[in-house]
Amino acid sequence: MVIRYRNDLRRELEILKKKAEDVFKRRSQGPTQVERPTGTLQALVPGKQIEFESGCFYRVLTGAEDIWEDTETFHREYLRVLSNPFPPIRPEQEPLKVLQNVSPQEICYLDLETTGLNMVPLFLVGLMYTVREKLFVDQLFARDYTEETVVLTFLKDALKKFKVLVTFNGIHFDLPFLFDRMSVAALDFSPPDFHVDLLPLSRILVKGTTPNHKLQTLEAYLCQRKRIGDVSGSEIPDIYHEFVRTGEAKDVAVVFHHNRLDLLTMLQLVTVFLSDRD
Repeated sequence: MVIRYRNDLRRELEILKKKAEDVFKRRSQGPTQVERPTGTLQALVPGKQIEFESGCFYRVLTGAEDIWEDTETFHREYLRVLSNPFPPIRPEQEPLKVLQNVSPQEICYLDLETTGLNMVPLFLVGLMYTVREKLFVDQLFARDYTEETVVLTFLKDALKKFKVLVTFNGIHFDLPFLFDRMSVAALDFSPPDFHVDLLPLSRILVKGTTPNHKLQTLEAYLCQRKRIGDVSGSEIPDIYHEFVRTGEAKDVAVVFHHNRLDLLTMLQLVTVFLSDRD
């Protein structure tokens, strides 16, 4: 049953417009930012407009090898640990066993970028999955607040072909958020049958060997990679509101990059966790 929230859509759009105006005022008065290439969304993040049902949205579907030159290496290792028979593993690794019971093509990594933490629109859904031993990053982008419903409708159908969803903090954030926004859009939503949330798993497996269990901390310690030119998660809502107001994509292009890195790190964490069984 779909819970229909009694939202005044016009009022919600007015509030979001006001936020965008406030962002512009703050940024115009703030310190000078590092210069990034300016341009349109199509120029900085090449993709396609997708017409779906009664609306449209922007989709960036990219072979991972076009983003990272070492894709073949880390994806091959990922497929290797999934295909090898799992030896007896520790009880705390138990949630990972579901990954052996399906094919790699049935596993989808998901990461959301939203305009806040609760009952506000999402604007970017990042998916990562394998097709015929090739890794793809699939990003669904609402170019303004009105395109969110089309993104959600497309996502609802896209997830039906997967059996396992992998997230980082999906139990407490991504899935509840999706259920809320699907309900606002009056959409029935059934996620994949199995869900592997890497955050609680990391807290058990990594324990006190890292300063904390944030995704970028685990990335630095376990994947041995430090991000350059990334954006803070706290800045992302303001960046999106400004994009909606101006159409300038220089900062939102960095959000696409941030989203891709989050997906990559999740996949690499699975490889690390399945490789370390001692």
